[in-house]
Amino acid sequence: MADALCPPFSSWPGVYQAFLSDGLRQASEVTFACGSEQHRPADDRFVCACDLDIWRYGHVDGTGAYRFHHRDGSSYLWAVPGPEYGRVDIWTHAEAGRRPVPLRYPVDKVLFMGVLAHRSGCIVHSCGWNCQGHAIVFPGVSGAGKSTLSRQLMAAGAGAVLSDDRMVLRNGPDGFRAWGTPWPGDALQARNESAPLAALCFIEKSPVNYVRPIQPADALRRLAATTSIPWYLPELRDRVLPLLEQLVFAVPVFRLGFRPEPDVVDCLLPLLEDAGRRPT
Repeated sequence: MADALCPPFSSWPGVYQAFLSDGLRQASEVTFACGSEQHRPADDRFVCACDLDIWRYGHVDGTGAYRFHHRDGSSYLWAVPGPEYGRVDIWTHAEAGRRPVPLRYPVDKVLFMGVLAHRSGCIVHSCGWNCQGHAIVFPGVSGAGKSTLSRQLMAAGAGAVLSDDRMVLRNGPDGFRAWGTPWPGDALQARNESAPLAALCFIEKSPVNYVRPIQPADALRRLAATTSIPWYLPELRDRVLPLLEQLVFAVPVFRLGFRPEPDVVDCLLPLLEDAGRRPT
């Protein structure tokens, strides 16, 4: 992110601190930069194609643009992505004379849907658990119990919860990898860490713990319902949907029923053992 766009790290919410760095250890895949005033988008030139409550996607003079706005409808940030989201130009409005934090929720999540779609990745409504260097990801809709399960895993003392609400999954040369995000749920778990993906477990509350394998077709339906898919942009949608199909064939997929007790870990450790990743 361009220096002129980024306020001091101390201005960022605490959950972002582990995800910030003042130096690049490797070449960045995406650049967020200040857009020129000459090309600042304006409401009178914006044609809305998709309205999602606190942000909209549309076009300004034929160029795709995101408009983020307050509850009263006034805009506070514009974003215009370049080809393959390799560069995203940002325009902000000053807040009481201070530079606002531009890439905070929901701006970062919305833009990263496009960034990841072009880089074999997606955002899944899920919690993620890293045990001995390998991850199990637990997709679930709101209320399914992601934060509850995260607390149980934490209480069990095995491994670490990467996120209790949203995970990033990316396919690479060595297969799928799971990444924590700065978008936590009620359990407030957000780790800037990643691990190879060992399994997906779709969660459901139950009076007893169980793990049951499911077929790829069922897994794909469930995964599509819990993934942030940019339906409003066919070019992005058509990248994410095949990725989800690859995913359900690439790793074992299960239903996990769990009761609110830490012993759910006893159901999960065999999944790692079956993959040849026995924790100590």
